[in-house]
Amino acid sequence: MDHPQQIDFPEKSKIKIWTHVAWDNTGQKDLGKAYNDCINQHKDDDWVAFIDHDAMFTTDDWYLQLQEIIKNNPNCKGLAARVNRMATQEQMVFRVDPNNFDYAYHRRVGKFLATKYKNQSQLIKTAGHMSGVFFALHVGTIKKLGGCAETGKQLQADNLTQAKIVNAGYEFRVCNGIYIFHWYRFDNPYPHSKSTMEELEQIHYNSLTYE
Repeated sequence: MDHPQQIDFPEKSKIKIWTHVAWDNTGQKDLGKAYNDCINQHKDDDWVAFIDHDAMFTTDDWYLQLQEIIKNNPNCKGLAARVNRMATQEQMVFRVDPNNFDYAYHRRVGKFLATKYKNQSQLIKTAGHMSGVFFALHVGTIKKLGGCAETGKQLQADNLTQAKIVNAGYEFRVCNGIYIFHWYRFDNPYPHSKSTMEELEQIHYNSLTYE
């Protein structure tokens, strides 16, 4: 479990978001348990934001966008972001090269999306449909639902936790203007066979350029 960093918004707000890079250091690699260890440190009104150790934000004001999305969607208790690879179709961005490891390139993508979509978000109605490269959770709601799903492994804790939120009648959303650069397995070709670029072409952003 890591040491959390609290983000205090510039304007006065009751919303507190704590960022974590969660890791189960017991040797079991149970990511759900690591999530819960972090969540249990915080008050019910707080939010926790998890980002994978091999990922980074591409804009400086992502937390302000997150704040506004939370304020504008009171029934939303979980949020994810757009990602360059290892993500669901709703999180992917068309015409982003998933094998490009140039951070400056992804900064340009992030700036473009933040400018175009600002505080917009889209509702994800399908339970168990989310990649947790980055996701934020409302502490009190997760505690009420019995905590994040503990699977005994690194995989599926994010999907099963998202399913808990949706099945309980709460909203789970993707932040359209927050973009995460994920460099997972960059020494291999893009591994996400279910989200081919041909499929993505029919979904989002078919006119974007990143210059």
